[in-house]
Amino acid sequence: MSDAEETVEETSVPIDQDEARSMWPFLVAAGVIAIVILGIVIATLVSPVEKNVTDSDRLSVAAGNFIKSRSETGKYDPTLSCKGFDENASPLKIAAATGRTITFDKLSDPAVDGEKATAQVTFTVSGAQSTSTWRFTRENSRWLVCNS
Repeated sequence: MSDAEETVEETSVPIDQDEARSMWPFLVAAGVIAIVILGIVIATLVSPVEKNVTDSDRLSVAAGNFIKSRSETGKYDPTLSCKGFDENASPLKIAAATGRTITFDKLSDPAVDGEKATAQVTFTVSGAQSTSTWRFTRENSRWLVCNS
């Protein structure tokens, strides 16, 4: 060993451990987290997700359900249309009569006027796409397909 290595002494740094540590920072952080979680819960209760659904979304569901029921059964389901619905003037009359599969593609240009609405509904019948104007009426907070 060299002289330089022999003269190096280990020196220790004294650590003052007499000071008591406080729990306040932890308690404050836990309180902030609790307040944030409480705020999220209150916001969820005050504004449920189902109230964030637009009329366009609801019209799209109504049209999709109407088309789906006709495609699966080929028959008219009166629970999906308004009172006084004329099956002979149905927007799917020709497509449903063929007995082919009908798929809902999209709803565009919705125009809501109180309890009545119109929209362009696009659907496909055996690969052929068709778009037409559909009429809807809101009954018991639910949109239904109508003729007039």
